[in-house]
Amino acid sequence: MGPHGDRKKGKGPERPGKPELRANRKEFKKHHKEKGDVIEEQEQQQQQQPAPHSAALFNAADDGDFPRGGRSLLSRDEMAEARTEAEAEFDKEERRGKKKRNANVSLGMDGDDDLGTLFGSATTGKLPRFANRITLKNISPNMKLWGVVIEVNQKDIIVSLPGGMRGFVRTEEVSDIALHGNSKDNDGSLCAEVVHVGQLVPCMVLRVDDDKKEGKVNKRVWLSLRLSRMYKGLSLDAIQDGMVLTAQVKSVEDHGYILYFGVSTFSGFMPKADKETVKTESGQLIQCVVKAIDKPRSIIHLSSDEDLISKSIIKDLKGLSIDHLIPGMMMSARVHSVLENGIMLSFLTYFTGTADIFNLSNSFPSGNWKDDYSKNKKVNARILFVDPSTRAVGLTLNQHLLRLNVPPINVKVGEIYDKSRVLRMDKRAGLFLEIPSPTPSPGFVSIHDVSDKDVKNVEKKFREGSLTRVRVLGVRHLEGVALGTLKDSAFEGSVFTHADVKPGMVVRAKVVTVEPFGAIVQFSSGVKALCPLPHMSELDNVVKPPKKFKVGAELLFRVLGCKSKRITVTYKKSLVKSKLEVLASYADAKIGLVTHGWITKIEKHGCFVRFYNGVQGFVSRSEIGLEPGTEAESVYHVGQVVKCRIVSVIPTSRKLNVSFATSSNRAIQADTAKVGTIVSGVVERLTPGAVVVSVNGFSKGSILNEQLADYHGQVVQLKNLLKPGHEFSQLLVLDAEGQNLILSAKHSLINTANDIPSEISQMQAGAVVHGYICNIIEAGCFVRFLGPLTGFSPKDKAVDRPIEKLSDAFCVGQSVRSHVLNVNAESARVKLSLQQSMCSSPDCSFIRGYFLLDKKIAALKYSGPSTSHDWMKSFGIGSLVKGEVGAVEEYGVILNFKDHPDVVGLIEHHQLGGNTVKVGSSVKGLVVDFSDGVVNVSLKPELVDSVSKDGKKKKRHRAAVLDLELNEEVNAVVEIVKDSYVVLSVPEYNYAIGFAPLMDYNSQLLPHHNYDYGQRITVVVGSIPNSDPSGRLILLPKASAQDSGLSSSKRAKKKSDHKVGSLVEAEIIDIKPLELILKFGANLHGRVHITEVLEEHCCENPFSNLRIGQKVQARIVAEHSGKSGRNLKWELSVKPSVLKGSEELSLLQAELDHYVNGIVRAYVVKVDKEWVWLTLSRDVMAHLFILDSSVEPSELKEFQLRYSVGQAVKGRVIGVNREKRLLRLKALDNQCMLENVKEHSVSSIAEHTREGDIIGGCIQRILPGVGGLVIKIGPHLHGRVHYTEIVDSWVLEPLSEFHEGQFVKCKVLTVSRPSEGSVRVDLSLRSSIICANRDHSRLVDDLATCTPRFEKIDDLCPGTEVKGYVKNVNAKGCFVMLSRMVEARIILSNLSDEYVENPQKDFSVGMLVQGRVLSAEPISGKVEVSLRKNTGSKSQKSCDISYSDLHVGGIIDGQVKRVESYGLFVTIQSSELVGLCHISELSDEPVLDINSCFKAGDMVKAKILKIDVERHRVSLGLKKSYFDSDLADGINDNENDDERVPTDISHCPEMSGDLNRSFVLPGPEPRASVPPLQVSLDEYEGSDQESGQKGHATANGTESNVKKSDKRLKEKTRKRKQREIEISALEDRALQKDKPQTPDEFEKLVRSSPNSSFVWINYMAFLLDLADVEKARSVAERALRTINIREEEEKLNVWVAYFNLENEYGSPREDAVKKIFQRALQYCDPKKVHLALLGMYERTKQHELADALFDRMTKRFKTSCKIWLRRIHFSLSQQKDVEYIKSVVNRALLSLPQSKRIKFLSQTAILEFKCGVPEEGRSRFELILREYPKRTDLWSVYLDQEIRVGDTEIIRALFDRVTCLSLPPKKMKFLFKKYLSYEKSQGDEERIEHVKQKALEYVEILKA
Repeated sequence: MGPHGDRKKGKGPERPGKPELRANRKEFKKHHKEKGDVIEEQEQQQQQQPAPHSAALFNAADDGDFPRGGRSLLSRDEMAEARTEAEAEFDKEERRGKKKRNANVSLGMDGDDDLGTLFGSATTGKLPRFANRITLKNISPNMKLWGVVIEVNQKDIIVSLPGGMRGFVRTEEVSDIALHGNSKDNDGSLCAEVVHVGQLVPCMVLRVDDDKKEGKVNKRVWLSLRLSRMYKGLSLDAIQDGMVLTAQVKSVEDHGYILYFGVSTFSGFMPKADKETVKTESGQLIQCVVKAIDKPRSIIHLSSDEDLISKSIIKDLKGLSIDHLIPGMMMSARVHSVLENGIMLSFLTYFTGTADIFNLSNSFPSGNWKDDYSKNKKVNARILFVDPSTRAVGLTLNQHLLRLNVPPINVKVGEIYDKSRVLRMDKRAGLFLEIPSPTPSPGFVSIHDVSDKDVKNVEKKFREGSLTRVRVLGVRHLEGVALGTLKDSAFEGSVFTHADVKPGMVVRAKVVTVEPFGAIVQFSSGVKALCPLPHMSELDNVVKPPKKFKVGAELLFRVLGCKSKRITVTYKKSLVKSKLEVLASYADAKIGLVTHGWITKIEKHGCFVRFYNGVQGFVSRSEIGLEPGTEAESVYHVGQVVKCRIVSVIPTSRKLNVSFATSSNRAIQADTAKVGTIVSGVVERLTPGAVVVSVNGFSKGSILNEQLADYHGQVVQLKNLLKPGHEFSQLLVLDAEGQNLILSAKHSLINTANDIPSEISQMQAGAVVHGYICNIIEAGCFVRFLGPLTGFSPKDKAVDRPIEKLSDAFCVGQSVRSHVLNVNAESARVKLSLQQSMCSSPDCSFIRGYFLLDKKIAALKYSGPSTSHDWMKSFGIGSLVKGEVGAVEEYGVILNFKDHPDVVGLIEHHQLGGNTVKVGSSVKGLVVDFSDGVVNVSLKPELVDSVSKDGKKKKRHRAAVLDLELNEEVNAVVEIVKDSYVVLSVPEYNYAIGFAPLMDYNSQLLPHHNYDYGQRITVVVGSIPNSDPSGRLILLPKASAQDSGLSSSKRAKKKSDHKVGSLVEAEIIDIKPLELILKFGANLHGRVHITEVLEEHCCENPFSNLRIGQKVQARIVAEHSGKSGRNLKWELSVKPSVLKGSEELSLLQAELDHYVNGIVRAYVVKVDKEWVWLTLSRDVMAHLFILDSSVEPSELKEFQLRYSVGQAVKGRVIGVNREKRLLRLKALDNQCMLENVKEHSVSSIAEHTREGDIIGGCIQRILPGVGGLVIKIGPHLHGRVHYTEIVDSWVLEPLSEFHEGQFVKCKVLTVSRPSEGSVRVDLSLRSSIICANRDHSRLVDDLATCTPRFEKIDDLCPGTEVKGYVKNVNAKGCFVMLSRMVEARIILSNLSDEYVENPQKDFSVGMLVQGRVLSAEPISGKVEVSLRKNTGSKSQKSCDISYSDLHVGGIIDGQVKRVESYGLFVTIQSSELVGLCHISELSDEPVLDINSCFKAGDMVKAKILKIDVERHRVSLGLKKSYFDSDLADGINDNENDDERVPTDISHCPEMSGDLNRSFVLPGPEPRASVPPLQVSLDEYEGSDQESGQKGHATANGTESNVKKSDKRLKEKTRKRKQREIEISALEDRALQKDKPQTPDEFEKLVRSSPNSSFVWINYMAFLLDLADVEKARSVAERALRTINIREEEEKLNVWVAYFNLENEYGSPREDAVKKIFQRALQYCDPKKVHLALLGMYERTKQHELADALFDRMTKRFKTSCKIWLRRIHFSLSQQKDVEYIKSVVNRALLSLPQSKRIKFLSQTAILEFKCGVPEEGRSRFELILREYPKRTDLWSVYLDQEIRVGDTEIIRALFDRVTCLSLPPKKMKFLFKKYLSYEKSQGDEERIEHVKQKALEYVEILKA
C-alpha cells in the first residue's frame, strides 16, 4: 500500500510521517462548515455502497482502486498533446453536464459555494461563474472596503458596507491625529469632527467578532478609518497627477489647509476656495485631487473641486500594485466577460475585477441586462472593495457613486408598497423589483423572503412585469437598493417594526423570558419589549414576577414608551383597561384633561406621577387632598395607578402640574387666612410630627414641630406641655395646602412678618430677611420664606469657615437670617448667604425670644392647681430668697423652698462666696437666673450685699440699672455659663445681673465662644429690663456689637496731627519677619509691610539691606489701630514710587487686580496643620493648602517643616475671593498648567482639578470590603480610588500597605458633576498610570504591561484571561471587579471544576481570582467569566452524551452525585446520565467505610461494566486493576518528538488563583496534560533527525522503509510515554490521598517525590497564591539542587517555571529572567532552554525580546531547521512583509546543510499557506517541484495545502498536472488514489468516473 493508504474515516491512529497532512484536512473542514455535512454524508454512502464498476477496475483486493501496469510507451510530447486534448474534452463534458447536475445538487449549497468564495486574478485562467460579493462568510481582516456613514455616535461610527453589511468604527480607530472636542453641542463626540452622516469613506477591516445573542451567532465587523492603515506603504513615487486621495485636515491656516495622508514621508496643501459651500475644519476627512507634486519638499498640492474630483480617473502607472488600489478610485475599464450575476472587467492592464448585478450602471436590471455589456466595451468604474489575500477586486458602475454621490433612498423601512413591478427573477438569488415610491426605487427580495412556505416554481409565480405587494425590511445604502419581503406573515398585525409602536397602544404579546428585573415579551412580528417588574402587577412592592408570567403565555399589554428601539410595556390592569385619553407628550397635555398615571416618587412636599412616553408631572401637597397631620406615604404608594387632572402645563420647559382632585369645583372659604397674616389658633390634637390647631373656628392648620420655637432645644419642652385646648395668641400663616394652613409659632417670624417676602419681586439684593431652612443637600441649603418662595445658599456661602457637612451647621426647620446676594427674576432663582459675618442680628431678638418662650414654658409647667401663682414674683432676678440645704452634690448645693416645694434651687460651688454649708442649714442668697424649673442662687457677698434687707437695691448703689444706656460699653464678670447664654454681673452698676447670648439664629449648631467663671469681658448694653418684654438686662459681647454696627465706646479718642499721605522721617526700631517697626514724630509708632519696601517682589528677603537704628524716609499710607490702648499705629511705605508720589492718597483700598492662573510671590505669615497663610500686600492675603504644595508624599509629610514665617513662596492663583480679598495658591513647582480657567471663588474647590492631573492626596478613609479608598485632594474635595486602581499588580490585599492619614500621589482619571453643586473625582494610585508619560525606569513600564486593566467591555473577547476581586457573593455565584469600569458575573457552575457547596465560605469578598471570559456584551454591559480550567459551560457544549454513545469497557470521567451504603451514584461528565458503582467495584480491596472514602462532588474516573438501555442503567467500576491494563492503550502515538518545551507557569490557574480556595490537583491523566508541566509543540517542532528520516522514507515511496521507521518511532515513543504515565499515576495517587493545603503538607510531599517537577512547581504555585514570592524562589532553588542530575527533563521543567516566576514578579523582570536563563544554560541542553525562553516570550507577547532572541538562536544553531522554521512562523504571525521573509529564507538556505534544505523549503511553504499568504507558498512549491518533479511526497503536501485553501479549480488543475507525470506505477497509484479520494469528498459521480477513466487510460498506456 502507498504511504497514504490509511486515510479513510474510522481507521486507527496515523503513522508518524503524516501529521502535517492530516492537520490541513481538519482546517479545511473548519473553514467550510456548509460543505462539511454534505461531504460527510457522501463519504458514508460511498463506504456503504461500493462503485458499480469497481470489479472491472481492480485486479486484487490490496491494490485499492487501480490496476497494476508497466511504464508508459508515450513520449513527453505525446503526453503533453494528450493532456491538452483531455483538458479540452473535460471542459466540454463539464459544460454539457451542468444542466444535469443542477437538477440533483441542492440550490442553497451550490449557491453558497459559488457565491461565498472570493477569487482573484491569479487563478488558472478559467472564468468564474459568479461575480465576487462580500458576505459575512468571506470578509476577512486587512480587506479594504468602500462605505457610507449612516450613524455617528459618541463612541463609535456605523458604516454601511457593500452587500448591505454594517461595520463599526471605534473612537480610537477614527483618526491618527489627536483631536480635542471643543463643541459642546455635539455631546463631546470626536467622531463627529471627522466624518458626517452620508459621507463616502474608505475603510479597512480590523477583525470580525462573533456576537452571541439568544443562542444565535451574529458576526460584527470592526473597521478602521485611520489613513495610516489605508495608505500603508504609499510613497511619493506612486502618486500621480489627477489621483483622488482621501486626506485628513491636520490644521487650518490663513490661505489653506495642511493635509495628512497617514504617512510621515510627505504631506499635502490645499488652498482655500473662493466660495466654500461647506466649512472645512481641523480633523475632517475629505476627498481631494492631486494638482501638482513638489518632490524636493515632499508636498502634494491638491484641490477640493467637487466636479474635478468626480471626473478624475487614475492612469496606468508602472509598478502599481494591489496595495495601491484604494476603494473609491475611478478608472477606465473594459468588459472582459459577462457572468451569471454580473460582469468581469479588466483595468489598469494587470488587474481584473467584477461588478455584481447590484452595482451595474442600470439600477433596474431587466431580464436582458446582459445585452448592455458587450465584450471590450469601455466603461468607467470605481473600486468597491479590495481583498489583498485573494487579490479579489470588486467594482461598481452605479451612476450615483461614479459622481461621488450616495444613491438616494425614497422608501421608508416598514412601509408597504402595493404595486411593485417585478423586473427580473433569479431563482438562485431572488426578485428584482421597481418600488413605486415618489421616485421609483430599485428593490430586491431574497429567495428566502419570497414566501412563508418553500417556493419551488418561483418563475411561474412571479413573472417579469407582474405586480406584487412588498414590505420594506431595510436598505442597502451604498447600492441604493431597498430590501423587502413578500411573506404573508409580514403584512399581519399592527406592529411590524419599532417605528410602528406608539405609546399607549394595546398589544398582545408572548412572554419569552422572565428575569428578576422583569419579563421580555415578543410581538407577533418579532419585535421585543420589556415589562419591568413594578409593572407586572398592581400590587405594592412586587418582589418576584407573578405566576401568570410563564414562558410562552400570551397576555395583553399597553405600551408605556419607545425610545431608541427600547420598548417598555405594562401589565397593570387599570392601565391596560383604561378608557381615558392617553397622555404621551407635553404638547398633548391640556388643562382639565383627566387621565391615568402611576406614582414614581413620594416626597414631603408632594409626589411625582409618570405618564406615557416619559411624560412626568408633579402633584403638590395641596392637590393630593390629605387630612391635616397625615403624610402622603400613608395613603399612597410608589407604583400605584391614579387618576389625575392637568392643572397647568408649560411644554417648552417640560413642566406639568396635576391634581388628584378630578373635579375642579372646590368650595373655597371666603374668610380663609392669607399667607403672611397673623392668626390665633386652638390646639385640637397632637401628632408625632405636628400640632393640629383650629384657626378662627373654621379653618384647620398644622404647626410642624420645627416651627414651634426658634431655638431647637425648646421644641421638645414646649410640645410635651401642650394639650388640646391650649390657645396660641399669635401664629404666622406660612403657606396654604388646600384648606390646610401651614403655621409657625416662631418669635422671629411673627415679629418680622411684614418684612418677609412672599414673591420674588419683593426680594432685593443686599437685604437681610428672616426665613427657615426647608432642605439641606451636599451643595448647599434651601431657605423658605412665605408661600413657595425659596432661595438657595451655596455651601461656600452658608458658613464663614469651611465645614465638611452642612448638616453639622444647620438643621431642617432652623430659623435663619439670610443675606440676599442675587435675584434672577427670569429663572425665579434667589442666591443667599447665611454667613454669620453678614447675617448677624442687629439687636437682641434671638435671646429675647428665647427668654419669652422660656417664661411661657415655665408658666405651662407650673400652672397646676397645687402650684401657687406668686412664685414668679418670689423668684425674680436680683431678689433675695431663703432656702434650706437639701443636699450637697458634685455640681453644687441643692436648696428646698418651704413655700414653693415644686421649685428647686441650685448654688454652684463657685457661687458659695467662701461660705460653708451643711445639709439642713438655712441660707440666704441672690437669685441670678431662673430657667426650666431651677433657680440659680449666689451666696457671693458682693451680690448679696447689693440688695437691702427689704429686698430693694441700696440707695447708695442706685447708680445701677437705671443709669445704663443702650449701646453703652461696660465691663462684666461671668457668673454662670448655660448652654445658650451666660449670666453676667456688672460691678460698675451695683452688680446688676445681665444675660449675654452665646449664639445667634444662624450659629445655633456651630461652635461658640467658651467663657470661664470669673472671666471679665467687655459687653454692650442691648436691652434695659424696663423696656424689654422679658424683663431682663440683655448684654451683647463686644464682637457681636461691633458686627452689628454698635459703637464700641462712648468716649472719643484724640486724633493725631499726622494724616494719611504725610511724609515723615523715621527710625527703624525693630525688624520682624514680615514688617519693620518705625518710630517717628512725638513717640508715634508705625509699621512697614514686607511688600512696601521694594518695587517688585523679586527679592527673597526685602529686609536684607536694612538694619535697626537706620534712618529712613517713609510716607503714611493708612491708619491702623495699634497694640497700645492710647497710641495710634500707622501704616507706612518706603517704596521709591510711593515716596515720589503725591501726598493725597486714597483711603480706599485698591482694586484687587489678581486673576486666576496668574503667577504671584507671597510671604509666609503663619503655618498651621493644613494651611500656609501668606501675604501679598498689606491688605491682600493668600493661603496655600497642604495638598497644593506638592505631589510627593515625602514632601507632604514634612509640610510644616518646609515653610517658615517670612519665607518667599511663588505660586499660581487658583481662586480669588474679592469680598475677603483672599487668594488661594498652588505651589508653582508642583502643579499642572491650567488653561482657560474661569475666575471663581476661593471655595470653588474643583475648578482646578482636571482629568490627567498628577496631584497629592491624603487617605481620609479606608472603605470596608472592596469599597476602595476615599482620598482628600482639597479642603472640601474628596476623590475615590477604586479597589482595582490601588496598586499595579494583582495582589491579594492591595490595602495592606495603606492607612488613614497617609499621604499618596495619585492621578485624576475622571471629574464629573452628577448634580448641581456636587463633584465626583475618580483617582488612581497605580504607579504605571502616574508615571506613564514620564521618563521613568523600565521597571514601571514592564510592570504596566503585565498588569492590564480592561476599561471597556469591547476589549474583552471570549477566552481572554482576566483577574479580579470578588465584589459580592450569594448562593447563585459571585460578581468580580475586573476594573473600575467593568464587572463580571460568575455563576455557581463556573466557580470551580469541583463541586462548590458554600460559595460564601470559599469565595470571600475581596478575594483575588483568575479566570477566562465566556462572553462579553458591550450593549447590555454583561460579562460572564469562568474560573474553571475547562471554561465550557453546559450551554456551550456541542452535544450531551447519550446511552448510544457509551460502550462497555469505555473509560469515563464523572462526579459523585450521592453516596449510599451499597455504592456510589456517579454523574457522567458532559451528560445528565447517572451510573451506579456498587461497593464491590470500588476497590480491589474490601471497602469498610464508604463515607470516609468518597463524598458528594468528588471527581472520579470509572470504567463502564454494563449498559442496560431499556432500563436506563449503567454499571460502573472504580477498581485500580481496570485501569492498569489500559495505560499503554492510552498513549498517543502521534505526539511530537522528545524536544519538549514546558509551557508558561502563568497559564496555570493555581499560580494566580485565590488564597482561600483549596489547592486542587488534576485527576489521574497523562502528565502532558497537567497545566504546569504541559508540553506544547508546533507541528514543525520535531527533531531534525527524525523529520529527515520521515521525509526521506516518504520521498522514496518504499513501504519497507516507512514501516521500519514507524516501528522504531512507535517503540521509542511507547517506552517514553509508558514511563511518564507511570510516574504521573504515582504522583497523582499520592496527591489524591491527601491534597496538600499547607506548606507542611507540601514539604512531606516533596520529600516523598524529590525528583518530581510536578510536585515542586505546584508547591511554587501554592506559595504564589499566598503572595510569598521570595519563598517561591527559594523553593525553586531547592528543587534545582534536589532533583537528580540525570533527570534533565524534570530540571528543565523547574527552570521554565523559574522563568515564568521572574517574568511575573521579577524587578526588573527582563534582567531577572536573563539571569535565570544564563544559569539554566549551564545545566540543560542549550537548544531546549532557548526554545523554552522563546515560547515564554511569544506567549507573553514580548515581541521585541523574542526578535532579539531569534537573532542569537539563528547564529548559535544555524544548522537547525527547527530554529529557522520557528523564525519564519514568528515573522508571518507578526505580518512582516514579503521581502523580509525572503531575506530570512535566503539566510537559512545559506546556513542549513543540503540534506535539510528541501524540508525547510516545504515546511516554509506550508507555513505561508497557513498564515494567509498562499501566493508565496504556491510559488515556493512550484520552485521546488521544478527541481524535483518526481518527489511524490512534495506533490502530496502541495495538494493537501491547496485542498485546505479550497479553490476547486486550482486543485483539479494541479491533480491533472501531477497525474500526467512520468512516475513509477506505485507512485502514480498513490496519486490517483488521492485524486479519487478528493473527488469522492468534493465532486459528483461524473467527476469520479472522470478520474477512473484517466486511471484506465494510464493502465492501457502501460500495457501497450
